[in-house]
Amino acid sequence: MLAGMNAMTALAVDMSLPAMPAIGREFAAPPDRVQLTLSLFMFGYALGQLLCGPLSDRFGRRPAILIGLSVYTLCGLGCVFSPDIDTLVGFRFFQAIAAAVGPSLSRAIIRDYHGGPRASHMLSSVQLAMGCALVVAPILGSLLLSVAGWRAIFLALAAFGAVLTLIVWFGFAESLTAPNRQSAHPARIARNIALFFRTRVCVGYALINGCIQGGLLAYISGIPYVMIDVFHVAPRNFGFYFALAAGGLILGASTNRRLVRRFMPEQLLRGGLFVQACAGLVLLAQALAGSDHPLLFMLPVMAYSFSQGLVTPNAVAGAMEPYPYMAGLAAALLGAAQMSSGGVAGYVVNALYNGTAVPLAGTVALLSCCGLAAYHLVIYRRKPAVA
Repeated sequence: MLAGMNAMTALAVDMSLPAMPAIGREFAAPPDRVQLTLSLFMFGYALGQLLCGPLSDRFGRRPAILIGLSVYTLCGLGCVFSPDIDTLVGFRFFQAIAAAVGPSLSRAIIRDYHGGPRASHMLSSVQLAMGCALVVAPILGSLLLSVAGWRAIFLALAAFGAVLTLIVWFGFAESLTAPNRQSAHPARIARNIALFFRTRVCVGYALINGCIQGGLLAYISGIPYVMIDVFHVAPRNFGFYFALAAGGLILGASTNRRLVRRFMPEQLLRGGLFVQACAGLVLLAQALAGSDHPLLFMLPVMAYSFSQGLVTPNAVAGAMEPYPYMAGLAAALLGAAQMSSGGVAGYVVNALYNGTAVPLAGTVALLSCCGLAAYHLVIYRRKPAVA
C-alpha cells in the first residue's frame, strides 16, 4: 500500500510526458499551454502537501488518504473527458493536490509506527517503488498512447487511484493513535512550522533533502535535451538512458535497506552525500571537457542516483524524528521543500540551456556540493540538543 502511494506522483507525471504533443495537436494548443498540465501539477502537488499534512495530524491518516485518493481518481476521469486544454489543466491541478497524500502521508505513517534505523529501512522500501515507477511510467505511457490515445493514460491513472482506494479502505487501519485536535488550527500550524524551522536538525535534513531532490529534478528536466540534441541519441532509445538513472536509484534504496541494519543512518547519509558530490563534480568535468559519449556521461549520473537511495530515506527519517506528534506536517514541509527546489532547479537548467551539457551538469554539481555542505555545517556540528 505504501509503495503504491509513494509511486502515485511519479506515475501521474511521467506517464503523461509522451502524450503532451498529442494533447497539443488535439486541442490546437501551443506548447506553453500544454506545459501547464505539468508545471501547475507541480505547484498543486506542493500546495497539497501543506494541506494534507496538518489535516492528517488532526483527523487521522486514513480519512485524509481516502479523500485524497477519491479526488485523485475523479480528477483522472475528468482528464479523460476534458473538452479543451483549460479544463484539462484544471483537473490536473486538483489531481496534483490530491496526489500529495500519497508520498507525504506514506512517510507520516512510517513515522507513526517506527523511528530511527527501522524508519529508514521502511522508507528505503517505499522508495524502491519510486524508482520502479520512473522506469515503468514513460514506457507504459508511450504504450497506451500508441494503442489507445492520450486519454487512455489518464484512464489508467484513474484506475490506479480506484484500486489503491479499495486497498486502503479494506487493508489499512488508522496508524495515528492520538490525533492532535489543535494541529489543523491556523495558529497551531504556524507555531509548528516555526518550531520545525527552529530545530537545527530538521532544517539541516530539509536542506539536504531539497538539494539532492533539486539535483534529480534538474537532471530529469535537462536530460532529454542533452541526450537527443547534444549526444544525438535517437528518441526511441532515450528511455534506455533514462532507465539507467532510475536503476541506480532502485539499487541505492535496496542497498540502504540492507546496510541500515549494520550502520547508523547518519553514517550512510554522510557516505551518500560524499559520493553524490564527487559524482556531480565528475559530471561537470565531463561536460566542460566536451565529452560526446552518452554512456560515459551516464556513469556519474548513475552514481548520483545510487547515492540518492542512501541519502533520501535517512534524511527524511532524521527530519521527522524529533516531533512524532506532527509527523504529517513535517512530511509535508519536506515534500514542499523538495518540489520547490526541484522546480527552481529545472527552470534554471532549461533557462540556461546553450546546446551543451554544462548547465545540467553544473546545476547537479552545485546542488550536490550544497547538500554535503549543509550536512557538515548544520548536522555534523550540531549540539546534543535537538533544538
